[in-house]
Amino acid sequence: MVLVELFNPKSPCMKDGKCTKRYPKELLKETRTGSDGYPLYKRRKPEDGGYTAQIQFKNSTIEVDNRWVVPYCPLLSRIFNAHLNVEFCNSIKSIKYVCKYINKGSDMAVFDIVTPDICNEVQQYELGRYISSNEAIWRMLTFHNTNATLQ
Repeated sequence: MVLVELFNPKSPCMKDGKCTKRYPKELLKETRTGSDGYPLYKRRKPEDGGYTAQIQFKNSTIEVDNRWVVPYCPLLSRIFNAHLNVEFCNSIKSIKYVCKYINKGSDMAVFDIVTPDICNEVQQYELGRYISSNEAIWRMLTFHNTNATLQ
């Protein structure tokens, strides 16, 4: 899969004229780990056996090489009929992300039910919690539940 959104300056991944996903990637002879813990994958230059392709994009032809290819798993893409970005993680940040994601609280929602002729300011600003079916069952079966301590 080739990332062509970079040729569109109004693309959501562009900020101050640069790609927030660090494209185009550096051409390297071997895979290594960067100083920030992210992998830097082997991406060969065309003269070293790398590939180039011409892509039609917005009425123009663009030549791309390995710097523009997004990492993917062909097997998973075929099974799920979707693009899946699979990358190696060896940073403590990845463990922190997984723990933070799993232990995040439930979604919150602000709701407001108003009768046109009656205005009650307290009811207008009530904060309601949305509880998913999974969380409802978890609570009904009284499984262990943790809450953040207030300081």
